[in-house]
Amino acid sequence: MGRATVHDLTASGLAVRLLESDTRAAERVVRRYGHGRARVVEADARDPSSLARALKGVRILVNCAPYVFNLGAMRAALETGSHYLDLGGLFHTTRRQLALHAEFRRARRLAVLGMGSAPGIVNVLARAGSEQLRRVEAVRIYNGGADFTEHRAPLVFGFSPATVLDEFTKRPMVYDKGRFRSLSPGSGGEDFVFDVGVQRVHPSLHSEVATLPLSLKSKGLRHCSFQIAYDPALVDRLRLLIDLGLAEAKPGPRGVAPRDVLLDCLRDQPAPPDFVDDRDSLAVVLEGRDAGGPVRLRYDLTATPQRRPPLSAVARDTGFPPAIVARMILEGRIRERGVLPPERCVPVEPFLAALSARGLRTRLTQTREA
Repeated sequence: MGRATVHDLTASGLAVRLLESDTRAAERVVRRYGHGRARVVEADARDPSSLARALKGVRILVNCAPYVFNLGAMRAALETGSHYLDLGGLFHTTRRQLALHAEFRRARRLAVLGMGSAPGIVNVLARAGSEQLRRVEAVRIYNGGADFTEHRAPLVFGFSPATVLDEFTKRPMVYDKGRFRSLSPGSGGEDFVFDVGVQRVHPSLHSEVATLPLSLKSKGLRHCSFQIAYDPALVDRLRLLIDLGLAEAKPGPRGVAPRDVLLDCLRDQPAPPDFVDDRDSLAVVLEGRDAGGPVRLRYDLTATPQRRPPLSAVARDTGFPPAIVARMILEGRIRERGVLPPERCVPVEPFLAALSARGLRTRLTQTREA
């Protein structure tokens, strides 16, 4: 995701400081995606003071690191007077981040939480749909995809393995009948028709459910959910690892957390090929009423990969949105301040136009009851 963000920002002429603890990997990103406008500065997201030192003089921090670093990164941004964006906080972290709203307002800075694909694009689409409706009764968000690449690794992840493990093991949150409630991991599920075909989706812990019920409260929202489809082979293999206790994050009798061992093993898997031939499908379904009565709005967006420079579909539709919004903030096109989700501050039409210019086009379907 960070590669796509660096590519998009520098391609537009902006100078980028790439903060990374693995400087060798970061230098490779700069050479391939930096357009001669990026440089590497060593920093460790686990150490907010180190991050703050590296941020001096930076106008906006785009945090593409795993969500466990979000709060520390926000603190570093506050310390240095930077605006802030991230890719989401899996519900609970997002709620803790929202508590920093007053501090960012006092600093006259903006923090946009969850500005990737889901959360991110889907939040803006939910706002777009809500603006067409007098009443919004339900917002249902779906994420599916496909990967046609021949991978050598036994386990293939589109993003951070640690985050994927959390999505599999933590209790999903839904907003139903006007109240938040949790579900058992892996419970529920339905078959959903994406652009890439019919896929089995299940509820998963996600940030959209933390903010959309609050943002759309005035529209009468009663239900909000997020469901995702994973590759069936990945699901079977991860469930075996989880059942064996290898996803457990707490240290065992010998003082070692099984998950730490598992993640170390995953780092030694064969690297993915240079070009990943994947698809990432997003769907946002709104049920409500307009002047004509009950209506159902469905937004679809399916991302494809690019070859030069190589970026997967997941990297493009997750890494491009924060770059787009970062430019909007720097150019003064977004003037809100505080800590806000995308649906509260990102202008719909300019954002969707910017996505379309990058080949990420949205399709709207409207249906009415007979």
